[in-house]
Amino acid sequence: MFLIVISLAIFGISKQSSSFNSTCPVEYWNLINTDSIPNGDIHAEWMRQNWSRRDNMFQSELRLLNGYLYADFIAVTTTVQYKTGKTAFCRYFDCNQREIPNSSWQSSFFPLNTVYCVRRAGAKFVSISFEEDGFYAKPAVPLMFRAFEEPIHEIGMCVGPFYGPEKRWLTLIEFVEHMKIYEVSMFYFTIFDMDGYSRLALDEYERQGLAETTVIQTEYTQLDWMFHLIQLHDCFHRSRSHSKWVINADIDERFVMFHPDLTLIQLLKSQHHNVGELNFQARRIQKTQNSPEKYTNLLETIDNLEALKFLKTAMTRIWESSKSIYRPEKVAVQTYHHTHLQYPGVFVKNIPRDVAMFRHYRVTTVRNSIGNGWVYGDNFTDTGLEPELEKLLVHKVANMVEHVYELSK
Repeated sequence: MFLIVISLAIFGISKQSSSFNSTCPVEYWNLINTDSIPNGDIHAEWMRQNWSRRDNMFQSELRLLNGYLYADFIAVTTTVQYKTGKTAFCRYFDCNQREIPNSSWQSSFFPLNTVYCVRRAGAKFVSISFEEDGFYAKPAVPLMFRAFEEPIHEIGMCVGPFYGPEKRWLTLIEFVEHMKIYEVSMFYFTIFDMDGYSRLALDEYERQGLAETTVIQTEYTQLDWMFHLIQLHDCFHRSRSHSKWVINADIDERFVMFHPDLTLIQLLKSQHHNVGELNFQARRIQKTQNSPEKYTNLLETIDNLEALKFLKTAMTRIWESSKSIYRPEKVAVQTYHHTHLQYPGVFVKNIPRDVAMFRHYRVTTVRNSIGNGWVYGDNFTDTGLEPELEKLLVHKVANMVEHVYELSK
């Protein structure tokens, strides 16, 4: 009974004045009401300047992806990309998905597909509407707790979206095991379209507590690169407060360092507190064949590892296709491979290529509206991983492949 009384009080509702009578318990961290969002004035100015606007899929429906609860605000991500700067209303619901009376709050779409909302005590679910009391997107989404005092992970990784027909099971395992060597302890995946066989590996990483996944369901039957920005911004909010530093890269990109006495964590910890993003150059490696459809035996699997099989490497132009590692709380807007806007006083640094870079295994046979990326001439050379890194990677991949797929042959 005590919790019921408390919940009525924090909703600002009396038993005499309303029939709303929530029976939901309310945790101590959910007793907060706020009336503004951090950096609201800055966001308003950026909206007036049309920053982060991308007018894609004009007829797309308003569908919710996730709701993230931070210490002093909420972020709601959606599938809409053409509403930047437009009015939106935050709607709040208790644990039974009953709307909390007199709780709605006017906001705007910014950045891109995101609506920032104030905190409402007792809210467990959230939704968005275009009018204050009008239709709201259904179903409301549960609020994911991100109000940590300190990030859980030192390094997390936002993994680019999965789409297209190629089987990804081996690429996924090689990618995760490679990045784990560099002490990435959390992987944030976004799935548009993924075959069930590859999903076995992803499910196992989730079971082990190494991955979280957002599944995007839309009215579209085929998805392409235009949905990449949805993934970027949802992962941007998912990783905030959960990981201190976040690597933004696709599954065909692998981070490497060249100083044996310097680790990635040491590099990150050495940065000034005002640094919000580090940029790294990339070298593109021709991937001339697709990965195998299924696991047959361990020897064939090792032979098909991208790090061993594909070596023909081109030097890109200076900072062309650069990749980033960033602090989510210090930046405001994402673009494809780096942050687009940073908060006042935050700096971006470029890391020299002889310290660290990304290896990008780029498919040469696929052409789409942005081309296959091979526009840099024919100045190629064979490059590979350092022998000790290669040996360790093979060992880790072999263990994971056998664990997941040996019994499913």
